[in-house]
Amino acid sequence: MTVPPSIRIETIPEEGLSLELPLDAAWLGAVLADATMRATPGAASKARVRLDLSDKDVILSGSVHIALTAECVACLDEVALTADDEFTLVLSPAASQRAHRPHEEVELTADELDADVYTDDTIDLSHWLREQILLAAPVHPRHEGDCPRPLSPTVPVNGGTVREIDPRLAPLMKLAKKE
Repeated sequence: MTVPPSIRIETIPEEGLSLELPLDAAWLGAVLADATMRATPGAASKARVRLDLSDKDVILSGSVHIALTAECVACLDEVALTADDEFTLVLSPAASQRAHRPHEEVELTADELDADVYTDDTIDLSHWLREQILLAAPVHPRHEGDCPRPLSPTVPVNGGTVREIDPRLAPLMKLAKKE
């Protein structure tokens, strides 16, 4: 399994560092292990990243392109999807972050929402790319446009017409009958 590299801060040139990284299928499998989708076998998935120094901060920007296969939420058939996303993060040394007490409510400003920290003078690209891939993946994967054969669960109506109920709704039907 080929994991995206970690970059030492001192190796980033003054003019910045640009990388194009093919994303290994085994690594993507580990990233998506807890998701309801998987990387499409044989499809090219890649990331482009740029690292720029700004004093002690590192500006990490780039994009991810992942070919995915998932179960359509409308028909339960497999659907091919792509997750494309661009991102920009400002990473500061961990020591420079203000400390706050556990369970203390902290209000973030708009600038702090895309900010995080790095430790040991190293940017672990696998960590940041994993996060961006999971953010780019669709929450409710489905076919584009009209689904070819959507499930149409219905309950019995007064006219007596009953269509097959989606098995995923069976627990809800039991609750509805109790009331």
